[in-house]
Amino acid sequence: MRVLFVSKPIVAPFHDGTRCFVRDVARNLPTARATVLSLPGEAPLGPGIEAEPVYAAPGGFAPALLDNARVLRRLLLGPRHDLWHFVFAPNPRSSHAARLAVLARRVPTLQTVASVPRTFEGSSRLLFGARVVCQSQSTRDRLVAAGAPAGRIDVILPPLSFPAPIPHEQQRQALAALGLVDAPGPLLVYPGDLEFSGGAPAVASAIPEILRRIPEATIVLACRAKTPKAHAIADALRARLAPHGPRVVFAGQVPSLPALLAASSAVLFPVDDLYGKVDLPLSLLEAQALGVPVIALQQGPLCELQGAVPLPRIDRLAEVTIDLLRDDLAWRQHSNTGKTAVLARHDPALIAAAYEDLYRRIL
Repeated sequence: MRVLFVSKPIVAPFHDGTRCFVRDVARNLPTARATVLSLPGEAPLGPGIEAEPVYAAPGGFAPALLDNARVLRRLLLGPRHDLWHFVFAPNPRSSHAARLAVLARRVPTLQTVASVPRTFEGSSRLLFGARVVCQSQSTRDRLVAAGAPAGRIDVILPPLSFPAPIPHEQQRQALAALGLVDAPGPLLVYPGDLEFSGGAPAVASAIPEILRRIPEATIVLACRAKTPKAHAIADALRARLAPHGPRVVFAGQVPSLPALLAASSAVLFPVDDLYGKVDLPLSLLEAQALGVPVIALQQGPLCELQGAVPLPRIDRLAEVTIDLLRDDLAWRQHSNTGKTAVLARHDPALIAAAYEDLYRRIL
């Protein structure tokens, strides 16, 4: 069975949820042979995995119009494969092009909803696969409520390539890059976006109370810019939080997020909109796999993040964070339950086997 993954280019660095998803599923398929879309000269992901140089450049948060045209040309004129596996956030332009190619070539198709659409209104029209996979029950329920056919939609959790234990020296290097080797107290990390959710402003609102109660704490905002407006948002937050001096660090995209997470005491994620992220963000799963508790807003797919510290409302972030840091027993419980849940539920081999089973059912 030959499967073509249709997605953004699958190239390093693997900071992106869609790229990580395709890499991890393609590498772990039990018997199917995977082909991924890539760049000229890019090395294959592994034995038996073919890389087609369809794209001209790595691209950014979303493929450009010319990139989409290259992919459409490949689908219409390139090798047919036994099955096409589309992996992207549903949007009118890409879904229309994909539907056109599927009708023209009559290739059996699976569609993974890589992240939630901008709006669920009319979203059923963006689903074209013989089967559709969501990465959380929450997204499936919202698609069905918007008119999508429930019988065609499955739920398979996102895979995670489990980070190996990170040596203390690597953690120290991650802290040194931010000038935090001698930070006196607990380290809190926000690994979310600046543009699409209220996560960063919520963290900013909680910082004064956290530092009033735990003045030795340090808060790092590790936010990868996804659009040009991220820089203006970051500048405004810097000005707002300037009175707290070195206790607040704007890190942007860090060289090794897992190393920074491993060195942290907790991850703050008061995010109310997961647009542009996988339903269970990989940074949160990585933190849990490393034994770091995650404080997550109990809304949407984040309710399905097992072992997380529940945040009932955004305005309670400071209170919940302070309680966790002051309760060693609760910290250890969340560390252990989160790690156990991720290892059991997000094993790439189990996820890839579930997808291969679905491929065979479609065929």
